[in-house]
Amino acid sequence: MVRALPENDKIENTTQKQRIQCKPRSKQMKTDFAQQCFDLAEVIFVALDCNGCITMINVRGCELLGHKEDELLGQNWFETCLPDSARQEVASVFEKMMRGNLQPEQRYQNRIMMKSGEERLMIWQNTLLRDNDGQVVGTLSSGADITGQAETRQALRDSEAELRAVVEAAVDAIITSDERGIIQSANSAVERLFGFRPDELIGTPIRNLMPEPYRRDHDKYVANYIKTGKKKIIGIGREEIGQRKDGTEFPIRLSVSEFFVQGRRMFTALIHDISEQKLLQQRIIQSERLAVIGKMAAKVAHEVRNPLSSISLNAELLDEEISSNEIFDRAEAESLLQAMIREIDRVTSLTDEYLQFSRLPDSHPLEGNVNSLIRELLALLDSELSQKEIVVETNGLDRPCTVPFDRAQLRRVLLNIVRNAIESMTKGGKLKIWTEENNEFVVIVIQDSGVGIPTELVGNIFNPFFTTKDFGTGLGLAVSQQIVQEHRGHIRCESKVDEGTVFRISLPRRSKP
Repeated sequence: MVRALPENDKIENTTQKQRIQCKPRSKQMKTDFAQQCFDLAEVIFVALDCNGCITMINVRGCELLGHKEDELLGQNWFETCLPDSARQEVASVFEKMMRGNLQPEQRYQNRIMMKSGEERLMIWQNTLLRDNDGQVVGTLSSGADITGQAETRQALRDSEAELRAVVEAAVDAIITSDERGIIQSANSAVERLFGFRPDELIGTPIRNLMPEPYRRDHDKYVANYIKTGKKKIIGIGREEIGQRKDGTEFPIRLSVSEFFVQGRRMFTALIHDISEQKLLQQRIIQSERLAVIGKMAAKVAHEVRNPLSSISLNAELLDEEISSNEIFDRAEAESLLQAMIREIDRVTSLTDEYLQFSRLPDSHPLEGNVNSLIRELLALLDSELSQKEIVVETNGLDRPCTVPFDRAQLRRVLLNIVRNAIESMTKGGKLKIWTEENNEFVVIVIQDSGVGIPTELVGNIFNPFFTTKDFGTGLGLAVSQQIVQEHRGHIRCESKVDEGTVFRISLPRRSKP
């Protein structure tokens, strides 16, 4: 018999049934919501039981592995989804976690294997799953595919290794330094060039590889560049002097470039030893001198023959005068002797000039005031200039103009050019001398108002034995050019007939290597 329930009992009973039905529905909703979140993620989510079998995997995991979900659920993760190279190691780590001997690593890397056999590198974050009693029943892991990142890092490492190999294989020393001039890196070539191991140089001032006065000036040049941005050597190769560990000096070709690393200004110095190049240049110069000496021998024979013939003739006449029975004519004998002395002096002058050309000594430049040398030379020639009615105009010679030069040799150059100017102004004229300065050179300018040189001959005036005069050896300007070149400078000439000639002598502000 069925008893009808009171209305209130019916309501209470219905509510109780709804609560009973709601509990499993709520649990299912949470599970579905969690699955939806996993499926929306861009990383793999995979859950394993304590035997390593897959109990849950999200959509991204299936896509990456190339399997359908039902192909994976219940399968052993290590056997199905890991390559042989990673399987044993990863399974061993998993077993230790299941036994409680190892805590999960938050960033664990290993390779997985797709259905196609392709491998991908993953980075994992792991957590342990526990039941209501706290017992470990499996793991939940999220994994991100870092194959592309790893390949990029490897490419960078390969590129860096290749660059290091190139730098280490370079025959030139390559040194980087910061804006304080402190060495940050150096390749192995520095030991061959300077005698220092790379590790001995790192952290030391780069100026230690220079002798004085370059060492003293280095920091000033760098500070001036950082302050003004005005480049004197950066991006411009130039010859300098290097100093080895043992204190010996050698010529180098230095190129400096600038770069920035995370906002820090850095410099790279490429240093090439040019000792052999300098030796070769000296051999070439010596060879050229020997060739000129051959020409000079023929020229000497021709130039000396006439004075010797004159001396011989006058000696015969003098001998006849002395040995004759006639009354000895003292005045005529003295005249003959004077003629002989003049010819002997001429021969001496010729041979001296030839010897000076063939044995030009090495220059030894020292810092000095070139304007002071010019003033001394003009004072020496003052009476001769006045006698020839030549007016001298100077500009700025009262100010100091410092440059490295060999005083004796530069005096010889200036004297030769000024004397040529005097000889070209036979009816008087004007001689102008001044100096100009720039960052690299001091330029001495000598201008005359003489007869000038034909345009077609100007290009020959520095050739040995070439002359536009009726007398002379033609070696004066050749020697002058050689001296200026020994100073690492250059000499130029511009001339117009009946207007005059201008010589420009450019001397570098820094001593030669």
